[in-house]
Amino acid sequence: MDLNNLYSFDYLINESEELVKEALGKEMEKDNTICDCQDCILDIMGLALNNIKPLYKTSLKGSLYTTVPDAKYVETLNKAVKLAIKKVKDNPSHS
Repeated sequence: MDLNNLYSFDYLINESEELVKEALGKEMEKDNTICDCQDCILDIMGLALNNIKPLYKTSLKGSLYTTVPDAKYVETLNKAVKLAIKKVKDNPSHS
């Protein structure tokens, strides 16, 4: 069964993606040695997102009333982004 033909998944959003993008952007402002090529940025995003709990919202209404994550989640997210940056710096997927 092809669910994409039956349902719209436009409002199924992982809020942690935006939070990771914001955290990565802040780190890039502080550290100009972070490679900003497409491969490295996507690798950092993927690594960080795989190491934090997803925060899915499932409706337009949900996007209007998104709750702010607690301090512990933000701390975990920031650590995941920093660790992902280090791993990609140490072993970039490009030459």
